[in-house]
Amino acid sequence: MKTAWMLTTFLFLAACSGFESKAPAPATYLLTGPVLPTAPVAATVDLKVLQPGAPTALAGSRVASRWPGGRVDYFADVRWAGSLGEVVQSALVESLAATGALRSVMVDPARLRSTHLLAVELTAFEADYTAGSVPVARVVMSFSLASSGEGRPLVHLRVRAEQQADENTLSAVMRAMDAAFQQAAGEGLRGILATLPGAAASMD
Repeated sequence: MKTAWMLTTFLFLAACSGFESKAPAPATYLLTGPVLPTAPVAATVDLKVLQPGAPTALAGSRVASRWPGGRVDYFADVRWAGSLGEVVQSALVESLAATGALRSVMVDPARLRSTHLLAVELTAFEADYTAGSVPVARVVMSFSLASSGEGRPLVHLRVRAEQQADENTLSAVMRAMDAAFQQAAGEGLRGILATLPGAAASMD
């Protein structure tokens, strides 16, 4: 009898384990890069976009939320389609390349030589619930442009954007996150393009 009870218990636990393993995988999201003015290539600029840095709480693929008392948590059913830095880098490169104003846009590492380096730092990238049950998507980014031959930055920009979610659903929150990113990244990239030699004139 004891052996039969142990066997039944083992089969029950195995069945439970199998059920848990079939839980749906989290949905994955990319970011939409901002739409920038397009122009014929005029700048002799080869721009390398470094992978953005981020604090530990934002560095992975989990989507962060902020709560009263400064508590940071993460949504259980959603992930970025890579680390946040990788997803942001991909969106920035796509937007810059689509302008047509630069000779080339690349990521690090790359075999091609670059004339300029663009470093990006992510300070905030979260759904903020501190003001109520419907969150505000908040994105804070810093952009630093430097010549590849010099360590001194040519320009440093800090941009911030917020977008209220329409409702407290995962899809609405992610739409707000994407909109806040487009706003912040668009402001930052337009400032960078205005500094690059020849790029600003070609986009007027």
